[in-house]
Amino acid sequence: MPDENILIYVTFPTKKSAKKIAKELVDKKMIVCANIRKHTAVYHYQNKTYEEKEFGSILKTKKTKWKEVRKFILKNHPYDTPVILKIKIDGANDGFNKWVDDTVN
Repeated sequence: MPDENILIYVTFPTKKSAKKIAKELVDKKMIVCANIRKHTAVYHYQNKTYEEKEFGSILKTKKTKWKEVRKFILKNHPYDTPVILKIKIDGANDGFNKWVDDTVN
């Protein structure tokens, strides 16, 4: 049975920091791809509401890589407490699954 594939969602303060970690993860074959998008985050922290620009990254990989990728992000991310979410994929096409399985170590 092929390995189950997942998405990992991570936010970054800058495009440069998102691209740096994405490139390192792709080069290490820990993920197959990263999609990076600029967006506005509205959030509540320490009794105050904030609105800031940030970059969200969707990383595509195997479920078995989750802990390794998470550990790498925690070690290299510019935030002390980054958002790192594992998202289950349901109904991915066979071509996508094959691409992930053939690329990620």
